[in-house]
Amino acid sequence: MPRREFGEKPRRQWAPDARALNVVGDRWLMVIVRDLAAGPLRLDELRRWLPGVSAGALEARLAKMADEDLLVRRRFRSLPPRVDLELTERGRSLLPVIGEIARWELRTHWSRPREDEWVDVAACFRLAPFLSEPGAVHDGELALTIRDGEHEEHYAFVRSRGRAKVEHREAPGAATRMSGTQDDWVHALSPDGGANGLRIEGEPAAATAFLGLFATS
Repeated sequence: MPRREFGEKPRRQWAPDARALNVVGDRWLMVIVRDLAAGPLRLDELRRWLPGVSAGALEARLAKMADEDLLVRRRFRSLPPRVDLELTERGRSLLPVIGEIARWELRTHWSRPREDEWVDVAACFRLAPFLSEPGAVHDGELALTIRDGEHEEHYAFVRSRGRAKVEHREAPGAATRMSGTQDDWVHALSPDGGANGLRIEGEPAAATAFLGLFATS
């Protein structure tokens, strides 16, 4: 067994899992990977999606991710300055890992929001593609809307060639549309919840299949 002399600085363990966890063993880093999965994203939008992370902490994680070849940053000369973020091939290879981590939580301990958690229903939307089994979805779009008074936030759950992704936009051509308040969505996505509060237009089976991605059994 390796020995460490008194006063010597501890060393990181040489093992594949230990080395990997040194890179990805940070909840915000994995959340950033999830949110970049659909394609390039502006830094300003990522900041809006992660209000729980300070600007300094976010910058530190982005720098680490760039150093580890998980993402690239592209700066554009514009007013105001614009920075786009995009996953590298190495970064995208983490996406199946996120799906497995989420399935583990759904199987073992998923619940309604806790007191120390801030609610972002759209984060669940962005996770949905990683809960879909490849080849298990039919081509098309599902429109997802979060209502907040007169304001509406739109997402599209896009299914193409057996794969899925979520885009932050309206989906006027979607065959099925689901909309509700944040509380309606929290109820629908929680164990023992239900879609009664949501407004569903189009094919009920498509809506049921989407909510089924978050089933705990």
